[in-house]
Amino acid sequence: MNVKILPVIRIIVFLFFVSLMGRNAFAQSDAVLVEKAVAKLQDMTSDIPSDVRRVTVYRLNYNENYLSEETVGYIVSRIEQTFREYSALTIISPPELKPTNELKIFGRDSTIQISNTKGRSLAESNSELLLETAQKYSLHALIEVSVQKKAIEGFIINIRMIRPESQEVVWVKTLISNQVFPKEDIDKGKLIFLNVGVETVTGESFKVDSTTTDAEQQILNFNASITFRQPIDNSVSSYFGIRGGFNIYKGTQDSLYNATLLNLGVVFQYGLGEENESINANRLLLTLDADVRFALTKYEGSIFTISPGLQFNFTESISVGLYARNIISGDELRQKDVDQSITFNRLSYGLQCVFRF
Repeated sequence: MNVKILPVIRIIVFLFFVSLMGRNAFAQSDAVLVEKAVAKLQDMTSDIPSDVRRVTVYRLNYNENYLSEETVGYIVSRIEQTFREYSALTIISPPELKPTNELKIFGRDSTIQISNTKGRSLAESNSELLLETAQKYSLHALIEVSVQKKAIEGFIINIRMIRPESQEVVWVKTLISNQVFPKEDIDKGKLIFLNVGVETVTGESFKVDSTTTDAEQQILNFNASITFRQPIDNSVSSYFGIRGGFNIYKGTQDSLYNATLLNLGVVFQYGLGEENESINANRLLLTLDADVRFALTKYEGSIFTISPGLQFNFTESISVGLYARNIISGDELRQKDVDQSITFNRLSYGLQCVFRF
């Protein structure tokens, strides 16, 4: 033999064995999926009608482009075996009711009929013959098996028992290799929000030893808060929540107005327009916040504010809000242990980013 041909032969033999191993592994995986599905039938036989005792499989529904006749035949044999072991059913196999993929030519009296009975029994092509065959073998029900195979679920097997006389379906079960449970619908009104923003505040004056001095200065309020929201009425997209967070005031010119405040408050939101399915929310929300801010660190005192605003939802998780804040009471913070205080302008404006969880 030519020495140069030997490497080629070795490669061909190697590829052949790899292909054979792949086929065996695929067949084994199919067998595992079938067993996982059929095993669930064991606990489903208890509600079979008590007057159904003699049955037969007479119809198979499957797509031959995706499932082989051997695979479907194995599934049917495992179903029949499970019925015998875990129920009081007697499985009959009349040749007239055996599902077939062959072209059949049959006749009665002077009539000849040619029928392509793919996946069906010969007697099924004629209702009278079907009933006669069922009576001949004392069958109480006919079993129809439908088989699908999907990438995630594996095998989906539907089994129906039908009375031959009335064609009434008396028992139906579905077996799935890998049950995929639908995700629980979460009420998107019940959400947690992280609000991060910046607000422009104006410092108006400061007071030392009862002497007030005008010292107008722009202040940036860097704030972050957590909101817990519950729906009031989902039909109109209205929500109520509670909020807590921190505010850090930083003067743009000096540290006179620097302060840290803790805020606690409530939130009301109302959806404007139609709900957008892609973000599971309204694109635009009308918001109204009310909170009390408590001074920390070197200042003491509290500020009560109300702020109307608009919030635009870009995605299901990210939004941007604009608001105007009005101080209702407590626009003055006093410094601890010193006769000194600062006063803020009652009106301010802010921008915040909102992250939904």
